[in-house]
Amino acid sequence: MKSPLIRLLLLALITAFSTRHAVGEAPQLQWETSGFEAPESVVYDAVRDCFYVSNLASRGDERIPGDGFISKLARDGSILHHKWATGLEDPKGLAVANDRLYVGDTPDMVEISLATGDVLARYRPIDGAAGEFNDCTVDPLGNVYVFSSRLRQIYRLHAGEFAPWYDVDTSRTGGLNGLRAETDRLVLGGWSVTGPDGQTQLGHLSTVRFRDQHLDRIGTGPLAHVDGIEPDGLGGYTVTDWLTGKLMHVPHRGEPSLLLPLEQGTADHEYLIEDGLLIVPSMLENKVRAFSWKPALPAVAPTS
Repeated sequence: MKSPLIRLLLLALITAFSTRHAVGEAPQLQWETSGFEAPESVVYDAVRDCFYVSNLASRGDERIPGDGFISKLARDGSILHHKWATGLEDPKGLAVANDRLYVGDTPDMVEISLATGDVLARYRPIDGAAGEFNDCTVDPLGNVYVFSSRLRQIYRLHAGEFAPWYDVDTSRTGGLNGLRAETDRLVLGGWSVTGPDGQTQLGHLSTVRFRDQHLDRIGTGPLAHVDGIEPDGLGGYTVTDWLTGKLMHVPHRGEPSLLLPLEQGTADHEYLIEDGLLIVPSMLENKVRAFSWKPALPAVAPTS
């Protein structure tokens, strides 16, 4: 049997460990790169050890058609190629798979060669009109999913066929601005949703199961104007709120918390789990920042 002194020392060590890991540490800035033109999304290419950044470029009354482009960044944040891929309209969500970069653009979903930066294919909805595509994501089998805000449908590219895969009930999910494919489901990020009382609420995270397209929800309360969604490696997610600029953490269990109060325009970010590196585009500041951060480990329950 442990002596009372040893028991007290063990309890103190466990409490200190549990408290530190339950709270976690704030993200620390590693680098900051300027010179972008409305950067909306960042994605990592593990084969080439680099990042791609979508740039909407001109917008509003001064918008120039076709001036959107993709930048290529080194691991340290230095720009390898400012306009690596060009000829896009308003490129937003990015996904890497099949030695391709997939881009959710306003008229089409665009497929780009990772080897050359050349556009290989453009995919448009079956009615031939602009898809008004936003975020896109890839599942472990290489299927690509992209959301059409005009049609309120998630399209899927499977075995070369681009077709509607899921009709989104936005009264339940809210208007979508983020997608994240996992092993058995698709995570959907809502911008806002109208509650039972008719009032507009913050968006939340929903899920659609691949097997049977069953719709579910993560958490019960309003969360954010969800843009980026990234798994934290422990069953939770980091989420960006474009309208407020907040970077949020949604743990596997427990309440969401604020990681960083950033500027408005915080968009579709990337998180490298093994490296503990968050890469966050700031659309209105024309910057991309990288932060070191890892989620808190689950608290350890004291034992007698």
